[in-house]
Amino acid sequence: MDAGLVKLVAGGVLAAHGIGHALGWMPALGVASFHGVAGRSWALTALIGDGGARLVGGVLFLLPMAGFLLAAGGLLTGQPWWRQAAVGSAAISLLATALYPQAFTTGSTIGSVIVNVAVLCGILVAGWGAQGAAA
Repeated sequence: MDAGLVKLVAGGVLAAHGIGHALGWMPALGVASFHGVAGRSWALTALIGDGGARLVGGVLFLLPMAGFLLAAGGLLTGQPWWRQAAVGSAAISLLATALYPQAFTTGSTIGSVIVNVAVLCGILVAGWGAQGAAA
């Protein structure tokens, strides 16, 4: 497969995954509500209250949204830092999902975890993009 096409598809997946995090921060911050999801954390709500937990949840889902969008842009424009942005975003996304497992529907949660694990394994284990983003 053509390297340019692979880069375009990978960038599209990173961007789409980033945009999907809006489903986590929007309800947490009260911007929108979606049927079947909750912005409460099993671990944080009892410790810091509902408002604090929602604020933390909003930030924890906003960060990977921005990070994955930056990673996609970096990959598509040949920036050397796109891998770090993707790895950091995947790690934060997994943390957010662990703390707020009902932020997404079950199918979206499973899909998000799969993409995050694929990003982490692909970059850290298989060395995706190690030759340079311009390749």
